[in-house]
Amino acid sequence: MASFNYTTIEGDRIDTLAARFYGSNRGIAILADANPSVPITAVYPVGTVLIVPIIDDATVTDNADLPPWKR
Repeated sequence: MASFNYTTIEGDRIDTLAARFYGSNRGIAILADANPSVPITAVYPVGTVLIVPIIDDATVTDNADLPPWKR
């Protein structure tokens, strides 16, 4: 699976990174699974290198989970 490295900056959290890279909080599991040695914390320390898998958009988003105005 293709991926890229992302180095965290001040204030990065797993939920905001999941939303940025995958469009929803469903990406939290993808990031956590790809980085088993990185503890999930409220805010990542600056400079933490994360592996971000590149996946098909359909894998993460499911329109049924979106509010009606985003479908």
